[in-house]
Amino acid sequence: MESLSQLFYLHGIGYEYTKYNGEHVVFSNATRSKALQCCGVDVTDQAQVDHLNVLLDANKWLQLVPSCSLVNAEQPAVKVRVDSRMLAQDCTVSFSSVNLPTVTHSLAALDCSGDYVFNGITYLELVFPLPSLPIGYVDAHVQVADIIQHTQLWVTPRHCYQVSDKKQSGLSIQLYSLKNKADLGVGDFADLLALVQQSAQQQLDYILLNPLHLLFCEQPERASPYSPNSRALLNPLYIAIDLCVDSSNNPALERYLHSHAAKEFKQRIQDLRYIDYSAVNQFKYAAFKLLYQHFQTYGSEQRKQHFADFCKLHEATLSTLKVTDTEFANYLQWQAHVQLKQCQISAREHGMSIGLINDLAVGCAGDGSEFLNQQSLFTDSAYVGAPPDPWAEQGQNWGLPALNPIKLSDNNFSYYKALIRANMENVGGLRIDHVMAIRRLWWCFENQQQQDGCYVYYPFEHLLAVLAIESHLNECIVIGEDLGVVPPEVKTALADKAIFSNGLFYFEKDNQGEFLTAQSFPSQSLLMIANHDVPPFFGWWQGLDLTLRLKYQLIDEQQLAQLQTERDIEKQRLLRFLSSCEAHSLTQQSDASDVYHAVTLGLAHAPAKLFTIQLDDLDEQTLPVNIPGTDQEYPNWRRVLTHSSEHILTRHSALLNAIHSIRTN
Repeated sequence: MESLSQLFYLHGIGYEYTKYNGEHVVFSNATRSKALQCCGVDVTDQAQVDHLNVLLDANKWLQLVPSCSLVNAEQPAVKVRVDSRMLAQDCTVSFSSVNLPTVTHSLAALDCSGDYVFNGITYLELVFPLPSLPIGYVDAHVQVADIIQHTQLWVTPRHCYQVSDKKQSGLSIQLYSLKNKADLGVGDFADLLALVQQSAQQQLDYILLNPLHLLFCEQPERASPYSPNSRALLNPLYIAIDLCVDSSNNPALERYLHSHAAKEFKQRIQDLRYIDYSAVNQFKYAAFKLLYQHFQTYGSEQRKQHFADFCKLHEATLSTLKVTDTEFANYLQWQAHVQLKQCQISAREHGMSIGLINDLAVGCAGDGSEFLNQQSLFTDSAYVGAPPDPWAEQGQNWGLPALNPIKLSDNNFSYYKALIRANMENVGGLRIDHVMAIRRLWWCFENQQQQDGCYVYYPFEHLLAVLAIESHLNECIVIGEDLGVVPPEVKTALADKAIFSNGLFYFEKDNQGEFLTAQSFPSQSLLMIANHDVPPFFGWWQGLDLTLRLKYQLIDEQQLAQLQTERDIEKQRLLRFLSSCEAHSLTQQSDASDVYHAVTLGLAHAPAKLFTIQLDDLDEQTLPVNIPGTDQEYPNWRRVLTHSSEHILTRHSALLNAIHSIRTN
């Protein structure tokens, strides 16, 4: 049992946690054993357990250096592990990817940072000073006597990339929900380009997007951006036909866009409150084919070279596409990248300090290309979820395959590096959904025909280093969505790396349940009133989210009455918050618009460097885009805005000007 306990630890299988109600929970050996089994370990095979213990522990000390070494950019040094009997030898480090001279030191002169005894031999960890190195990944060779080993030096900056110390303001949007100017039923990059320019005129600094990940073309109603086909690829539905060069002088496309089929399509989707993804998908992909055919026939040599260059640069991610026509799929990815880049360039040219902020989902679907192409990195039957809470006493299973923390390090974490790099491309910021996943994740699995689960820990320092390095290489700020129960060490590490936390006003309360004052929000944070997982403010203030839950039979009449009583208490607390902001004249009977304006202006005074206004709230939406815990019951990820972005921002220009004035004084 002692060797199995050691393997639990080395494999990251959690031992305990504190439940939402303060209860201290210790995971049983049966639960922890099942988690290991999900990683392909036969816990009844003592020989395998012993072998893995040696592999994950002792073997690290039998190598001069690991395959990748974390290096502090401000005090560069690499840790070398040697048999203590070799202290009389010299150690040499040479660099193969940067032009620097070889460095040699006597082992006996190096500082010792640790030791380990194995089979009666003492191994020492020595700190080998290095010259100044560029931030990034530097290949090096380490030699002691006739032993030579390669390592990739991860030269890590102290902080993630930062844009400005000034307070900044921006919008959060669901791109698909924008009113589409082309009347094709879904918001696209042309609508985003227009919103960028309108937002810049209102002196906003950024636009926080929903995940733009590739979904399922052949199953268009699978609309959740948080359960994607692939997180390293873009959703072609966001391509704006009229922004594509191949739409010019394209008679076949013109005929199609003005055909009887096009008229029928537009009639079908006209004035719909929810997106008809099947209709949109069918119509737009037919148009995409005509764009692609025109490119094949009439595309200039220069554009075809640009396409070839794109395919070469993104070969690793494009190769994961599971499609019948690879060239066509690659073309769509190219066009999506071109248009996203156009939006970011426009944002910076119009004076937005950050521009677009992308959103990275916590996982991928179990039948998508990301999972199928990297299946060896994932567990057999564990899924990402959440521990028990007041809304789900059995916990939540999100149905996203869990990554094996040991396999994640394969090939110097190439999978994770590529994933982060892909999501930082052509944007000025990246929000990491459920950022505690880089430290620990709740795994859900079946154990003796019962739902079971536990926390599993990931190689936190390495994943954090990737974020810091890639943020500098891509000049991209990082925001960690840290709502819910987050381990203190994660909070501290994120702050140390200057990663923005993500405060949601609805959830930010003191021990008495009162809303925190505006001054309580830390400087290194992104503050917003609401997001995609909670009701928009107008629905919340009027209690319409509660009656909606009754309508979809998520609660009964008795629960509705209880929740309405609790909401009245919450509204009273909100009014007390407004009193602290000197908004004294409002009552529970006040119009939602007046209350929203007061809350927004009150929070604008917060020290938080990033203050985010939800476009849904400016549009006075009452229906949510998503109700957590539902799938088919409610039309999630489909609700569109009522007005155009231009109308919304023009109508609220006085409010936006007031926010800008508060934030810049």
